[in-house]
Amino acid sequence: MVASPPNVNSFALERPSLRRRRRDSEVVRPIIPLFYCGDENRLAGYVCENPIETLLEISRPMLLVGQPGTGKTALALHLSKRMSISNVWEAMEMDKDTAQGGPTGVTSRVLSSRVLYQPAIDFAREFASSIDSKDMPRFREKLDTVPILVLDDLHLIADKAPAQEELAQRLEARDAEGRLTIVTCRRLPSEVRGLRPALVSRTLPGLTVTLHPPAGETRRTILRELMLAHLPDVEPEALSLLDAGLPAESTVRAFESAIKQVALWCRMHDQPICGEAVQSAIEAAGGTQSISIKAITTAVARQLGVKSADMRSGSRRQNIVRARSLAMWLARRLTEDSLTQIGDAFGGRDHSTVLHAIRKIDGSLDDDVLLRRSADQIMEKLSN
Repeated sequence: MVASPPNVNSFALERPSLRRRRRDSEVVRPIIPLFYCGDENRLAGYVCENPIETLLEISRPMLLVGQPGTGKTALALHLSKRMSISNVWEAMEMDKDTAQGGPTGVTSRVLSSRVLYQPAIDFAREFASSIDSKDMPRFREKLDTVPILVLDDLHLIADKAPAQEELAQRLEARDAEGRLTIVTCRRLPSEVRGLRPALVSRTLPGLTVTLHPPAGETRRTILRELMLAHLPDVEPEALSLLDAGLPAESTVRAFESAIKQVALWCRMHDQPICGEAVQSAIEAAGGTQSISIKAITTAVARQLGVKSADMRSGSRRQNIVRARSLAMWLARRLTEDSLTQIGDAFGGRDHSTVLHAIRKIDGSLDDDVLLRRSADQIMEKLSN
């Protein structure tokens, strides 16, 4: 574990026990177990490290804003864990029961698991499904009664007006009951084109915390930790070169991607870490923003001799699954798109399917020479 410099605070990221159905997607775990915050994220550090009781009244809802990879989901779950074990929250729930004439079946059931995590896109899908099945009362009861709701990636439902109107009503109902909601969004909801005014007005009255990519000593600390995890024999000069070359707005996800790129280059060329390996990762990172999932899909299809349309289909043929999985792996490393966005680009697959494919490719790269060579050649073509 890397020690934090004096001007960089860190704390272990906690995760609550979540209310999940068997068919729900797995929640992605953070890249590193600690959250490091320097001056660029001082407010986030203050909110996470101080007594949660001071936040309860001003956090309905709490809004976490930042680009992908800045830690919104990890912090939302961390805060929901702290809120779920707060003594003040326990007292609030007991007061509600007393006011209602004693514990109710709903309250007792909810308290058995206090946190519901739901990506906004899943909310929209479940909303549509509940309308079709005429099961809206159950859908609304679940959202209205769970003590703590974490709603992730609000911006992904900007084109789903009916779901937005329903969500605005659910947030209003939760606030009226004093229940806590944590919302994450890439930008302020008022800046996201397509979000309805009613929903925007329900997400902004509480506490807003903007997350920024790590900078300065925070950035170097995170790079050192990731280097130790993936390249334990790295020399300080290589770390300094990587720090100096990566874009200023790089996120932790981009750091990990660059370091894995260095490790992949070294394996494929059978060489120790060198300046050329680091420079290759820097060049790939510099071109990330202009690379699209469509471009990646096309490059993989050409390299492996399959059709792009087949990769987006439900085909389970081995060569198609292999190509699709490699494209997902590359998309995760060469773009800032979320697992959900990557899954949508490949036929609407959920993010747990994407995560499984990525892990499978990660596990195959060491032993599959042809796969390593294909991945290297595709990345080289995309970076040119």
